[in-house]
Amino acid sequence: MKRLFTIIGMMLLSLFVLAIDVSAIEAIAKRKATLRKDPSTTHAPVAILLEGEDVELVEPAPRKGYLHVRTPNGDEGWVYARNMEIVSTSSGVAVASTGTATTPSASSPIHSGVVTQIDPNWDKPEPNSTTYDGPDGHCGATGDGGDAITNRRKNRTDISSQYHEVTWKALQAMPYPIAAKSLESWTQDEIAQIQPYQGVPVSVVGYMTAIKVQDHGSGESTNCHFTNSEEVDWHVPLVEHPSSPEATSIVVETTPRVRKTHPKWTPSNLSPWVNSSAPVRISGWTMIDPEHRAHLGKYRSTLWEVHPVTKIEVFKDGQWVDVDIF
Repeated sequence: MKRLFTIIGMMLLSLFVLAIDVSAIEAIAKRKATLRKDPSTTHAPVAILLEGEDVELVEPAPRKGYLHVRTPNGDEGWVYARNMEIVSTSSGVAVASTGTATTPSASSPIHSGVVTQIDPNWDKPEPNSTTYDGPDGHCGATGDGGDAITNRRKNRTDISSQYHEVTWKALQAMPYPIAAKSLESWTQDEIAQIQPYQGVPVSVVGYMTAIKVQDHGSGESTNCHFTNSEEVDWHVPLVEHPSSPEATSIVVETTPRVRKTHPKWTPSNLSPWVNSSAPVRISGWTMIDPEHRAHLGKYRSTLWEVHPVTKIEVFKDGQWVDVDIF
């Protein structure tokens, strides 16, 4: 009888595992981890996962303490489960926690002309198409694979003649569906939810918690997997208040194509405003990046970004100063 109960229990567990929608489960590396060809340390790693990198689960349950995963670049293998945090996603509209906000500073440089909501009727010009010439070669408007629709937006270099000044919360509150990691796989209904907000020229004030130069790993498809520091994007978490955690941030990104005409945009020049009580004003284009939904609640609070950034100003000596005139 005990053996019968054991068999029944195993059958029920198998049915539960089969019922899991594996495509809706991802994992984030909690620390640097090795991706291996099988669930063991017998063979050398096939790739390295960096802290914060997200992967898809190929199988819902670990085997021998390892998870079977697939990276955004298509590398498949096994990673030690203790190094990963499982994130389950489901259909519907994304709602992310923004944490506990601090009281805005009385000296906040945001003025009364800033609007608190994105107007769906604002102009949204189509992005231009560019080719980047870097140390590793030429990279076209859509990179070398991945989400070509999103990559083309990431790689735009056109500059708006006028930015809409909006509050941080106006950007953070823009809606979007939880859908596939590539816009090329979205349904028309899903696309319709973001169209009113995609590609708006905006300016927003916030506080930088880090400047993450993406010159590690195998690179990103938008930049043809180049990895030299001048050829990659910067991921910059922008929070609403100086003491807000990174999990509440909106990610804004500079790109190598835009930085070519802004030589004073360097991490060293901007370092005094990282983890500082002094704000920055970021201008650029609104863009949704569906690839990073596993980062929600840990490295960002929304999939909406300002990407690419086309203007950076810092608050210095009581006024806004364009970084280009440092």
